[in-house]
Amino acid sequence: MTNKKRYKYLISFLLIAFSFQVNAQLLDSIAIDTVPTYTLQRALKQDPLKVYKLSLKKMKLSAIPQEILEFKNLQILDLQKNKLKTFPKEITNFPYLQELNISANKIETVTKELGTLIHLKKIIANSNKIISLPKEIRNLKKLEFIDIWGNDIGSLPHEIQELQGNLKEIDMRVILMSKEEHQKIKELLPDTKIRFSKSCDCAF
Repeated sequence: MTNKKRYKYLISFLLIAFSFQVNAQLLDSIAIDTVPTYTLQRALKQDPLKVYKLSLKKMKLSAIPQEILEFKNLQILDLQKNKLKTFPKEITNFPYLQELNISANKIETVTKELGTLIHLKKIIANSNKIISLPKEIRNLKKLEFIDIWGNDIGSLPHEIQELQGNLKEIDMRVILMSKEEHQKIKELLPDTKIRFSKSCDCAF
């Protein structure tokens, strides 16, 4: 490759990188509080790169609307009280997502795609039928809060201990679990506040 071609390649690369940085924005907590939360109808009328907060709750959804995949800067997504039976793998389209609410659906398994959301700080997944969390949760180094009360989870993946230090709280109430399992979870996350309901004489 000649010097001239190398120069053109470098310029092209820098232009692409600069364009990406201009369009990609990870908001801090103060900035997030100042931007509006859009419904789907209103969001579709906006510049897709300026839709940061989206509420799709109570829409009787059984799948993610394909139209929202253009919202590349989405950082708060509310899918509560729908009819989702599977974890929405399309969330990989939202690399800057900081908060995900999938509560009050019919989801049984949270798949490995959760682990792609490296900026996620909060996941709310209560009132589902979730039986397990993926080991890829270890990738969510910024995760501070997990709400999984009222599910069918029997244990947490051993890899969750890698979140120790940043994970502040887990709500695991209304889950049948033995004293032994409670103790295992406490040992994995000794510095995390974990909310349990009363343990049972049960084994899973």
